Order: sequence, then C-alpha cells, then structure tokens
Amino acid sequence: MTVDIDTLFEMLDERKPIELQEEAIREARKIKSLSIFMQPIEYKLSWKNCAKVICEKTDEELNSYKYEMLEWLRDLNWPGAFLIMERLEKMNPQLLLNATIYAVKQALLLKDNEWLTYMSYLLKNKKFYDALSEEKKYKKIMRRYYESYWGKLDY
Repeated sequence: MTVDIDTLFEMLDERKPIELQEEAIREARKIKSLSIFMQPIEYKLSWKNCAKVICEKTDEELNSYKYEMLEWLRDLNWPGAFLIMERLEKMNPQLLLNATIYAVKQALLLKDNEWLTYMSYLLKNKKFYDALSEEKKYKKIMRRYYESYWGKLDY
C-alpha cells in the first residue's frame, strides 16, 4: 500500500482505530527522511505515532535529528515526548553530547526551566553523565535540574 503523506499523517492520528494506526506505522517505517516525523505542525495528533517510528531507528539513523528530538522535550505534555525522552536516554552519549550542550545553551538563553528539567533526564544514563566530564559547567547545571525534579543521582 502506498499513500500520500497527508493521508499517512491522518492515519497516524491517535484517534483513529488502532488497526489503521498500525498500518500507518508500517507504511511510515518505509520512509527514509525522518524530518517529516519531527512534530509535523499540521498533524499534532500524529506525534505519538511519529515518535514510535523515530524511536525504532538506530543511533546512526537518528544522528542528524538529535537537536530536533531534544526540542521535543520542551513540553512533556506533547504527544510522544516520553517516547522520545526514553530513546534519547538510550542513545550513544558521544553522539548526543554536542547537540545536548547546544540545546542547554538555548534553554538557558530562553530561560526555559522546563526544557532544562526534561533534558536533565538524560543524566539517568551514567555513560551520558560521564561523557559530560569535559563540560563541567553543563554537567553541574543538568545535575541541579535533574535532582530538583527527578530525584537524587547516586553517582
């Protein structure tokens, strides 16, 4: 089955029957350009299913989309945000490090404390925490946000 992109996003709508959503996810997996699944503005109710498609991809496939995925964490009420957050937490820390530092700088400029809090979840992965060693300033900032929201870090 081949469908146009608008029909695909309509099928990915979380209000549609689950069978239709599953069919749409199967179709979406065939699309190589992941940018179209990064929070398509016209189809907010498809975001959770878009996140499912994104989260199935390898670190290498997601490498070009790290910042867009981090932006998804600006609001955990957004459909699919928790899925994206959990996928980022499992990503190779070396691939994620520069994009995260850039996003933290953006969040600090914007005074977006929620975004900083939600990005701090990445510290749950000790390898990511350790990878921040060279970036002591950002490690300290992220740890402070982590512990004020998620709880104490044991390392």
